[in-house]
Amino acid sequence: MCNFASNKAFPMPILLFTYNRPHHTKRTIDALLRSSNVADYSLIVYSDAAKDESDANNVSAVRDILCQIVGFKSVKIVLREKNMGLAHNIISGVTETFQTYKDVIVLEDDIVVSPGFLSYMNDALAFYKDKKVWSIGAYSPIDTLNQYPYSTYTIMRNCSWGWGTWRDRWEKVDWDVSDFQSFNNDRRIQRAFNLGGGNDLSPMLKRWHRGEIHSWSIRFCYAGFKNHMPTVYPASSLVSNNGADGSGSNMRPSHRYNVKTTDFIDSKLFCPDTNPVTTITLLFRRRYDLSIIRRIINLLKGLGWN
Repeated sequence: MCNFASNKAFPMPILLFTYNRPHHTKRTIDALLRSSNVADYSLIVYSDAAKDESDANNVSAVRDILCQIVGFKSVKIVLREKNMGLAHNIISGVTETFQTYKDVIVLEDDIVVSPGFLSYMNDALAFYKDKKVWSIGAYSPIDTLNQYPYSTYTIMRNCSWGWGTWRDRWEKVDWDVSDFQSFNNDRRIQRAFNLGGGNDLSPMLKRWHRGEIHSWSIRFCYAGFKNHMPTVYPASSLVSNNGADGSGSNMRPSHRYNVKTTDFIDSKLFCPDTNPVTTITLLFRRRYDLSIIRRIINLLKGLGWN
């Protein structure tokens, strides 16, 4: 049994979602503990239960690591009694946290943050709180932005690799996507959705609707699109993902998204919320746009050609 302090936070809590990867989880926690002002933040961890016996030992190892966490203002561990899966765990955990807090910072167990991560997230959540922004991301797939005058940019696609948002945005999400059929029948809306952040977006939403994936992120992204609110990204990434090694259930082994990270984003140079830059959007989309072959395969699946 683990004993922890209350989860009264300053200035907002950090949520960490874990499952069955003890090595990755320890790296995530160790990196987070090297962040500036980490002792001012409360940590809330949602530990999902094993799906079957094959995962039980690793889940237990993760929970042993969680019981040893020190260095935060307070720590609260939520041990799921049944396996929820990542999407349900995140939706439930963030929603539950918003019953108490107005904004949150969210990490998964394969995200390694730089020492400047918390300072950036805190500054950005404060700066964009009352602006037309959907969420704050800490990862940037773009390595270099030559002669760009700001330290952040906006994209109509959310970031799930180290992110934060506010209660009033989260409450706008329709997790059932009740207007999916009208979306699916309207090519114009689909093109607009894709133009904002990558032509993989509409296919992902369709795959979710068919039950092929269980992503929370694509539904959150679609809600941001419907509300005409972009996500803010740093000009240089403050996180790296060490889960692209085949250990996770949602990502194949890949070096495609490897980028250099920074320890500092200048809050004095944050971009306006109404600052879409076409050249940046095009560079961003190159990281996510599907190949013609993949687009044809997705089209055939949509037509029922399995």
